[in-house]
Amino acid sequence: MTSRPSNFFTIRTNCVAAGGALRRESTVGGGSVKLTIIPPSGNVVLGESRTFICKVENGEADSILWLVSNEDEVEDEVEGTNHIQTEVSEYQSKLEIINADPEVNGKYWCVASLENGKEQRKSITISVIEDPKFENILPIQEFEEGSDAAVLCHVVGIPDPTVSWKYHQEIVQSGRYSILSNGTLVIKNIQASDAGSYQCIGSIKKRSVRKSLSITVKVKYIPTFEPSEPQVLYSWLGNPVNISCTVRAYPEPNITWSRKSLDLGDIGVISKTSTEIRSVLQVRVSSPEEFSVYQCTATNAQGSASHTVQLREGGFPGIPRDLSAEPRSTTVQVSFSPPGEDSGIPVLGYWLEWRQNSSWKWNRTRVNNEYYLVTGLQPYTPYQFRVSAINGKGDGNYSDIVSARTLSIREPDRPSVSTRRESTGNNIRIFFKDVENRGSPVLRHFIRYKEVEADEWHSVTVNNSRSDSYLLDNLNWGSVYELEIEAENSNGRSVTSYLNVSVPLRSPAAAVGRKPSVGTGGVVGIILVIFVALLVVVDVVCYRTRRCGILMCLSTSLRERSDVERKGLDHEVDELSDRTTSFTDRGPPLPTVSKHC
Repeated sequence: MTSRPSNFFTIRTNCVAAGGALRRESTVGGGSVKLTIIPPSGNVVLGESRTFICKVENGEADSILWLVSNEDEVEDEVEGTNHIQTEVSEYQSKLEIINADPEVNGKYWCVASLENGKEQRKSITISVIEDPKFENILPIQEFEEGSDAAVLCHVVGIPDPTVSWKYHQEIVQSGRYSILSNGTLVIKNIQASDAGSYQCIGSIKKRSVRKSLSITVKVKYIPTFEPSEPQVLYSWLGNPVNISCTVRAYPEPNITWSRKSLDLGDIGVISKTSTEIRSVLQVRVSSPEEFSVYQCTATNAQGSASHTVQLREGGFPGIPRDLSAEPRSTTVQVSFSPPGEDSGIPVLGYWLEWRQNSSWKWNRTRVNNEYYLVTGLQPYTPYQFRVSAINGKGDGNYSDIVSARTLSIREPDRPSVSTRRESTGNNIRIFFKDVENRGSPVLRHFIRYKEVEADEWHSVTVNNSRSDSYLLDNLNWGSVYELEIEAENSNGRSVTSYLNVSVPLRSPAAAVGRKPSVGTGGVVGIILVIFVALLVVVDVVCYRTRRCGILMCLSTSLRERSDVERKGLDHEVDELSDRTTSFTDRGPPLPTVSKHC
């Protein structure tokens, strides 16, 4: 073999001969002798060292040597250095790869010469491998907005890796994105929104190896201002106000403020991120001239942009609308709507005032919402209410006065009660009717009931919000019940209403169970039976008295038939004649019967 420099790799072979010189024969055989190479995998990482041992098992060999794929004998290539390690044994030979390089790739044969003159061979394929590795990559890459950006990513490995990219999700080659054969990602017409962290991924599918590296892409663009920033602000003399602007730009811009033609200088930055800066100008508003137009200007290497804010003098708040007062006995619920006019300054709260009609002094409280419950009032007393709004500048005008009279304090009157028996007979529904509640609504009714002879009372509470009646069910048949009903409002319970109700005796049908009722079909059947019975009775009477009817028709038909068969049935005719004679002797003479009845 052609010798190679030691800084690339070293192939070293130790061959041990047992009794005789090395022999090479092409014959493959050797009985039960077996060769084993350890380790069985020939993968060697680039630049690393690895040793392969060929062992003879189940016998002995005269010699063991290593051949490369072209049948050349492998010889020590760096003799006399510390890269060579020697181990002597009559059963094995060692192949050592030092400082592995792709040039050592190939198929290697371990050949054992046996005592019978034959050879035994065992092969292994050595492959130098390397996981994906990123070389000469800039972690931050910058591009001009609108240009075609080429994001570099050089990935090496053995075998050559496949390169893919990910930005939020895997990048698919399209009109804007393309991946070149060297792994470079090309973004056409790159925009500020394309800036961010990209993942360059190197993969060797054959060995299921995958490595990734983050690359930050920055886009240089002219400053832009957040559209959410207000363009008009309100304040008043003596009240400081902060005017701010939020700028997005790369590289970082310089921000200055001005009022009309007056340069206010470089104002301190309040907050800053990699692409966003917020600058705040504080105006003391000590003179009317400071109510003006302010301009925020941001400048970087790409250009400059401005954002204007107009500072106006705000006014007092408007008058609250739709004031109303809902009275209770000792409280009044007041509600209203915010002012309809916009003074430019937010409403901070409200002054709510009230007084008795006969008093000149107003009671006052500050409220934060558009509703408030005024408590501690006198019952059945007229009151007046008004409200005004508050903002940073001061108090607004009062609304129109609204009057309300509180309600009297007392429990409800005795409830009016009525009952109704339900269809089952032993269920009774109780109805409540409150005659007077003195302005405080009835909240619930309390019912107590028992049989007159019983000692134990049953109690039920009925909420008025759910029902104005209650059903007493499954009462005992034939019993009399005592009822006591009371109404209750927020001031207490009413006087008790008393009532007795009777449950009827249960019918015999109900005692043994309900009898089956006769339906429409049964009634029709009964009528038909009665009709047929009457028809038979009438026909018999007609036959006996007038010699007509259905029976007479049947008798005549039989007589005519007997005449036809008279020759064979003379004795039957005589017998029938005798019976007819005896029958006519018992009644009036037979009338002449028509052939057709």
